[in-house]
Amino acid sequence: MQNLPVTHDAFFRVLMDEPGVAAAVLREHLPAEVAALLAPEAPELLDAHFVAAHLRHSQADRLYRARTLAGGELYIYVLLEHKSAPDPEVGVQLLGYLAEIWRRLDRQRLEQGGAVGSERPPIVPLVIYHGAREWTVPLSFGETVAAYPALRPYLPDFRYALLDLGRVPDERLSDQRVARGGLRVLKYSHRPDGQGAAVLAAVDDLLGSGILVSAFIYINWAYDAVDRRAIEGALARAPDEQREAVMSVMAQERKQGRIEGKAETLLRLLERRFHGVPELYRARLLAADADQLDTWIDAVLEADSVDAVFGRPTAH
Repeated sequence: MQNLPVTHDAFFRVLMDEPGVAAAVLREHLPAEVAALLAPEAPELLDAHFVAAHLRHSQADRLYRARTLAGGELYIYVLLEHKSAPDPEVGVQLLGYLAEIWRRLDRQRLEQGGAVGSERPPIVPLVIYHGAREWTVPLSFGETVAAYPALRPYLPDFRYALLDLGRVPDERLSDQRVARGGLRVLKYSHRPDGQGAAVLAAVDDLLGSGILVSAFIYINWAYDAVDRRAIEGALARAPDEQREAVMSVMAQERKQGRIEGKAETLLRLLERRFHGVPELYRARLLAADADQLDTWIDAVLEADSVDAVFGRPTAH
């Protein structure tokens, strides 16, 4: 079984890596004139990431190489924006990502004995956005630069395609069943108004697919307006093995949540009683199980020092 995703970018990668999904999403949501250039075979996923580590909490990416009907190559760079509101910096970030892709392609050509000249392949950027607020950032980088008309020829400009999931009716997200279900799950992660229906739809569209378990683990993490009982009820229609896998992870998360709650309580008690917790004890506390935390919480009531709480005699 694949690694189970508990973040927006992790679920996006699992979804796009499911057979048939990337091909459907790209053909359906790239501009029609671009999609018309693509050869019938599915695009090839390249093992490359361009989002910097400090931005991965809000972005994820995928790079594909596709053949055109004329026999050439076309690269498609897909960027998932998973902030709840549009990011006005996306154009600048895309400019950097595109430049880095071309630099890598140039290096590959040189390593293969070719020359770097004017024959770089085209790269089409596609931004997929699933925030709650409508995307209002210009799709042309040039529109974000204030300049006299005489300067325009000397400034970089490009357009990117946009899939704003919140503006697309659910049934039109994709004709491909798994792509439609996965995009719908992403769509409502920031939109509580449709989360209940999205959970049920996920079962309808993803039942029998390789990402059903991943989708429900993601729903359990990302959806605030649906309680666990609703998730468990929807899962009743899933195969036993998949249902048990989801329920097992949910049980582990509940257990971990209780442990984290006890650790926070103990830290708060220690801070109030002894005005500080040495790093040694803080590390032990964060690594402890529930029973050990209960023992230390009980000890706080009578101990006369932090050392005594953790079973170490106070030095005199």
